[in-house]
Amino acid sequence: MNQNTYIALDLGSSHITAMAAEVLDSGAVKVLATEWKAADDIYHGIIEHTSGAAFKISELLKLLQNSAKIRDFRQVCVALNAKSMKLFPSSTTRFIGQGKIVTDELLDEMKEECERKNSDENNIVFDVIPVSFEIDGKTTNDPLGQSGNQITGNYHVVKGNARILQQLKSCFIRNQIQIEYAPLSVEALSTVLTEEEERQNGCALIDFGASTTTLAVYKNDVLQELLVVPLGSKNITYDIAELGIEESNAERLKCLTGVAMEKFVEKPVYVQVSPASGGEPVKISTLFLAQIINARLDEMTEPIFKVLEDLLYPLESGIIITGGGARLKFIKEFIEEKTGLNVRWGNHSDWLVEGTPDYLVDSSFSQLIGTVLLANENRRLHPLKSETTPKKGQKNKKKITERITDGFLRFFDDETNWNK
Repeated sequence: MNQNTYIALDLGSSHITAMAAEVLDSGAVKVLATEWKAADDIYHGIIEHTSGAAFKISELLKLLQNSAKIRDFRQVCVALNAKSMKLFPSSTTRFIGQGKIVTDELLDEMKEECERKNSDENNIVFDVIPVSFEIDGKTTNDPLGQSGNQITGNYHVVKGNARILQQLKSCFIRNQIQIEYAPLSVEALSTVLTEEEERQNGCALIDFGASTTTLAVYKNDVLQELLVVPLGSKNITYDIAELGIEESNAERLKCLTGVAMEKFVEKPVYVQVSPASGGEPVKISTLFLAQIINARLDEMTEPIFKVLEDLLYPLESGIIITGGGARLKFIKEFIEEKTGLNVRWGNHSDWLVEGTPDYLVDSSFSQLIGTVLLANENRRLHPLKSETTPKKGQKNKKKITERITDGFLRFFDDETNWNK
């Protein structure tokens, strides 16, 4: 397989999607093939049924191998987002030593120490994000090569339930597949949906998934807040289905007729839908439908809006929304009314090569495109064994490399022989 070719997986609650893609020297992504299967084995970002998910992944990778015309691969990349994952501030202090300077080795040791002291048998650290450093009381963002007596590193640590990792390992052991790289899904999304200036000035990214709604807040180009709400667009569908209709019809009704707030129903009408268990058709008012949607949407977003309200700094670049749930009509206006901030939809199309099929511009592929780009930068920092030197002449958007962290990768490096 080409050294610039990647296999990425999106383990969603409604679909598992696989993508084969190549990152060109220009930094653009050329999608070679995509395959997907409906899934009910993953909920709240956690693999609940490993055998079912493993079987679907195996089938998808076989299909992808044929459609992308890739002979063989044993490494994939997958972004992570699950209930219980949270961000915590942490710090570590070390003595540099008289006449010595800050080295890469010292910074790595500090980062590993921060990871260790935030881990236990129930909680796993998924990422350790450097925020700032202090050398003898003076703040710096780039301590490498500086001298002093004492250095303190300030970090944001993303950790969550150890079961997230355990289930993921179990699933991939069955397929004899190695995880090459596993970034946070919000980092994959922010890579392709936000600009450096937006992350610097302050922005929020909201991902409306099927079973989770995730908030990521950026300021000074650093992830400052992370919240995973265990409710998503599927919950709205379930609420509508409670009216006595099939789930598939409830989803269709939500997408075609539903709106985010009652005030956006211009002319209420009744819609007749086939019942779930026979009998007369169910009549549903579009006004009542909007009330159902609005009630669940309020519940999903209330904790998110609370975080935004409590921020001690302004979000000058507003809010970026993405995910399947962001397709709900008038959701942009709903968020603007609730927060008073400007809202826009995320768009990853600028990262795709010219001539890419239109369907790949859909937001359902944003996470995969971001995962591929981050995996490409990670491979440059950690080349595959068959690769001796990084390829020259690569021109990627600024700051991707700087934002790469490898905390989660170490979990897999420590257990390279899973099948023993």
